[in-house]
Amino acid sequence: MGQILDEHREQKIIERLRRLPPQQLDEVIQFIDSIAERRRSSTPATELADLKRPILELRGRGKGEQLVERLLQSRREDRRYDERT
Repeated sequence: MGQILDEHREQKIIERLRRLPPQQLDEVIQFIDSIAERRRSSTPATELADLKRPILELRGRGKGEQLVERLLQSRREDRRYDERT
């Protein structure tokens, strides 16, 4: 899974962990767990979903293609109505 730590690096980590208050140790454990979870959840299925996401986000965008033209037309009609009254 992870790389093997050399003794010097391992000792530095242990020394730093010993200086932390208990609450921060819990944060370190949670951080390590989140890193491990991200690594486990990086499966091909997740990558495929990431590839599909931009395509799925484009769905329905074509419905508004004429929206600007319809809004401008509506505004012109409103102006004509305002001018008559």
